Amino acid sequence: GLGNGRKWDLRGACERSEAKRGGEAVSEEVCLLRDHAERMLAQALSCSDQCDVEFEFDDGAKLVKGHRGKLCSASEVFDAMLQCGMEEGKSGVVPVRGFGRGAFKGLLEWMYLGRCGEECKVADGRELWLLADYYKVKGVQRWLMGEGLDESTVCAAYEF
Repeated sequence: GLGNGRKWDLRGACERSEAKRGGEAVSEEVCLLRDHAERMLAQALSCSDQCDVEFEFDDGAKLVKGHRGKLCSASEVFDAMLQCGMEEGKSGVVPVRGFGRGAFKGLLEWMYLGRCGEECKVADGRELWLLADYYKVKGVQRWLMGEGLDESTVCAAYEF
């Protein structure tokens, strides 16, 4: 669990990552792929009818959705859950227990975009770490241990 330590604030880490990306030259192909991923993420976060998976949180709310193909490609746990005849795959409803919506949206952002952004900024790094571990989403923990650490967050990370 998260324990009683302080929140691992990711605002500075996201800003450092954004600054690094801002200076890189990218091809038109990469720009198009990023645009498609950002639009799919927007669909998921707005609960668009284009999404075919709903996430149900502890309070019973289903305020976040996802695209089955994207989820399965980014997480071996979602792949097994949604492709192997489990109840979640049949119903299209995935229970999310013990995690908040904010951090879960941060995880989805990473799964769709392969990077942090606005949703990760408001997430607690501790919870994002646990979600990435639980759903086997690659790259999140490496980013947290790199960009996610600075003089303002190292104590929270250590306490975690």
